[in-house]
Amino acid sequence: PEPRLYLQLAQACLRDRQGKRATEVFKLMLEQAAPTAAMIGSLLGTCAKLNMLSTGAELLAAAADASMRVDARDAQGLHEVAFRKKKEACADEIALAMAKLGILVASA
Repeated sequence: PEPRLYLQLAQACLRDRQGKRATEVFKLMLEQAAPTAAMIGSLLGTCAKLNMLSTGAELLAAAADASMRVDARDAQGLHEVAFRKKKEACADEIALAMAKLGILVASA
């Protein structure tokens, strides 16, 4: 299947607040059809918008583990929301994935 089908399914899961299922779909997408940086950014943006920060952190970590390209602005945006919402554990997990991707964490 095309990556966009996985993206649409993952987005639907996020909108339905099914973070675990969205993460499973994303991991399948990583195995079956490599997503673009824009697709990953779209998912991270949705997580930030819906305040599903732990799911966003999991998606970013999975992308880092698969050595995918992630736009630094998307990762930094997710980190900024977690930091602003005082979700330290999520912010730390996001920062760790960012470091693995070679993305600098902007200091607050």
